[in-house]
Formats: sequence, C-alpha cells, structure tokens
Amino acid sequence: MTIKKRLFVSNILMIIIPAIVSIFVVLCVAVIFRNLFYRQFAREILDNKRLLYIQDNVVSYAEEIIRTNDESIKADVYKRAEKYLNDNNARLEIYRGDEIIYSSGHESHDYDFLKAVRAAGREGIIFIDGNFVYSENITAGNNDYLICIYSSMKNGNSESSEYLIKGIVALLFVFVIIAVIITNRFLTKFVFKKVETPLYILVDGVNEIKNGNLDYRIDYKEKDEFYPVCEAFNDMAVRLKASVEGTRHQEENRKELIAGISHDIRTPLTSIKAYIEGILDGVASTPELRLKYMRTIREKANDIDKMVDKLFLFSKLDLGDYPFYIEKIDADSEIRKLISENEYEKKNMNISIENTDESLEIYADTVQFRNAVTNILENSLKYKDSELVNVKIRYINSDDNLKIIIEDDGPGVPKEAVDKLFNVFYRSDPSRNNPNKGSGLGLAITAKILERLGGSIYAENIYPKGLGITMVFPKDKGDENG
Repeated sequence: MTIKKRLFVSNILMIIIPAIVSIFVVLCVAVIFRNLFYRQFAREILDNKRLLYIQDNVVSYAEEIIRTNDESIKADVYKRAEKYLNDNNARLEIYRGDEIIYSSGHESHDYDFLKAVRAAGREGIIFIDGNFVYSENITAGNNDYLICIYSSMKNGNSESSEYLIKGIVALLFVFVIIAVIITNRFLTKFVFKKVETPLYILVDGVNEIKNGNLDYRIDYKEKDEFYPVCEAFNDMAVRLKASVEGTRHQEENRKELIAGISHDIRTPLTSIKAYIEGILDGVASTPELRLKYMRTIREKANDIDKMVDKLFLFSKLDLGDYPFYIEKIDADSEIRKLISENEYEKKNMNISIENTDESLEIYADTVQFRNAVTNILENSLKYKDSELVNVKIRYINSDDNLKIIIEDDGPGVPKEAVDKLFNVFYRSDPSRNNPNKGSGLGLAITAKILERLGGSIYAENIYPKGLGITMVFPKDKGDENG
C-alpha cells in the first residue's frame, strides 16, 4: 500500500473510530439513563404508595389525638405517633383555629413552607421538589381542626443516582479520550513505520556509497512512493561507478599518453641531437656524409611533425572540436581511389577487394573516412613480418549499416592486446623499442572518427595468423556537425 493510501486510510479511521466510540458511549449512556429512569419511576411510585400509607396512618393518629379525652390513653398515642413520625421522616401539626395543639416529628428546612400551606387553609396533597404536604379539616365536637402532615421523599438514593450518572459519564468520556489516543498512536505507527523503514534503507545505502562500496544496491520490493527513489538510487550508483571507472580509465590514458608522447618524441630528438653533434664534432668529415646527416635530421623532424599533427587531430576529435562535413559517399569507390593514390603495391602491400555490385553508400566525412582506412592499412604495413603483406578488404552490407573488414596476414597481436589496440599511444610492443613502427595514435584516431560518425570499430586475430579490423558505419545521415 502506498503512503498516500495509508494517509488516506489513517485520516478516515481517525474520524470513523472516534465516531464509533462516541456512538457506543451515547448508546451506553442512553441505556444507563433508561434503566435509571425506570428505576426512579418505579421508586417514585413506591414512594407515593408509601406516602399515602403514611398519610393514612398519621391521619389516624391525629384523629385519635383529637377525639381521645383520656390523658393516659392520649399520652400513649403521643408516644406512638412521635415514634412513627420520626421513623418515617414525617411531621404532624394539629391546629384548632390559630392555636397549635399538637406538633411532633421530623424538623425540616421546609418548615416555613408548611406554615404557608396551613395559613392558606387549603386541603389536599401538594408535591413540590420531593416534598409531600397533606392538609385536612376535621370537626370534632364543636371545634374545627386542621391536620397538616409533612414528609420528604428526598433520600440518599436520588443523590446516589446523580453521582452514579456523573461517574458513568466521566468514565465514558475518559474511555473516549483513551480510544482516540490509542487510535492515533496505532495509525501514526501505521504510517510512520512505512516511512521510517525505507528511510533507514536509503541512509544505509548512502553510507555504503560514501564508504566507497559502489557495488551496493538497494533491494526494495514495496510498490510505494519510495520504490522509484530506491530505483533512482541504484541507477545513481551504477552511473557513479561508471563515472569513477571512466575517470580512472581517463587518468590511466592520460598517464599513458604523457608517457607515450615523452618516449616517442624523445627517440627522434635523440637522433637529431646525435647527428647534429656529429656534424659539429667533425664526425661527418665529407660533404656526402654531412648531406646524409642532414637528410636524416630532416626525416626525424618530419616524424616529429607528423606525430604532432596526429596528436593535434586526436585531441580535437576527443574534445569533439573538429568539424566534420557529412555527405553521401560510395565507400568502395573511395577506398579504391585511396589505394591507387598511395601506390601501396610499391610498398610491398598486396591489396585485394571482394567484388560487389551493391551500392555501398554511407554518410561520412570524406577526408576522415579516408584517414580511418589509411591508418588501418599503414598499421598493417608497419607491423608486417615478411617482405610482402597481403591485405583483403570485404564488405557486409545491411539496411542499417555497412561493415568494412580489413584483414592482413601479419603477425597479429597477443590475445590480451586485442581490446587495447584503439587506446591512445598503445602498441603491442610494451617496451616501445621499435619507434619505426609508429606512435600508436593511428588506430586511436580511427576509433575516434568512427565514434564521431556514430559507428564502431573492433579487432580480432585471424587463424592461423593475421589481424582483422572491422569498421561499422551507420547508413543514416546523423549529425552533420559530428
């Protein structure tokens, strides 16, 4: 589940769960109040019956007090009436006119209310705020009497019910708060855990990369928002490793380039210095010998000049700063012209081209195409191990590209050197003891030309002997500026 969905679910649950708990609380309170209401209702019915029962009994005592003339019997009635009144939380007052002839029972804070009822001279029952007042007129002999009975329905039960209700409401409120807190903690963990774990994974990955472990990859399977981040991290690690390896490779090439330039320039310079010293020291004592020395010096200077030109060309190609003029050319026609112009047969090179009637047109810079082919042919000529070197040129034509394969019957190269042939200043002679075989820039320049044209180049040894180099030229026009 994605983090967005988890947040959505979390927000919904944060509303639903407290709502459910609140509904549950309301139902519980409703049930409790209903039960308390019925209990209170039942209690009031019982209390009313009880008060009516008390009323009848107290009225009987009052009539007995009014109608009894025997003092000994009246004293006994007084005693019984007082005990009954106190036991039942009631009070009795008997009036004859304005004179009170009997008063006994429970003293109440509502006593003034009792006086007001008596003063009004009303008969009947009054229930107000849990208070019961009964008044009745009785005639005995020639006198009128007013009986007032007071009782209170208030007791500990109603107060206990109120406390109980308050306690239940408070408890349920606390329960709702606890439910909200627990829900919040659970949902926070539900979302935060989904964020925390991948963050730790990313931090571990960053630390691994920081410590130099460029092969470290994050294995993250969850299809959430962190999945593309982890994939981007792995892609970054791949690119970073390639960049570091590329930088290391460039540094090695730079060192090799400096070493190659130093060695290949030092060799002709040493020869030039030696021949000049021979002339200055009089070793070349005859005009013929001096002329020979001067010609040799010129040849060595020309070698340095050619090497500088090639180095300049390679640098421009490497920087992408050398202009290419792309046009449609016929590869076979250009190669045949090149061979004819350079007269390779006079240099002991026998070149054969497989006959083809196909159109071998490609888009390329004519000058650089000829340079690429020339460098390969010159390489075969320099490294021949016999008087005559045989070279065969053939084509493989397809809809997308044209492969030009140039094979010789020379000594070939060591197996480990095949992939390094196109490195700048690389020669299969690691000691570089034979400077006459070139600087090693030719094939590197050819590789750069193919790279600029959007093609490729590779080499392979030929059985039983020889070396084959394949140039792949794309058929499309590509970038005219290279």
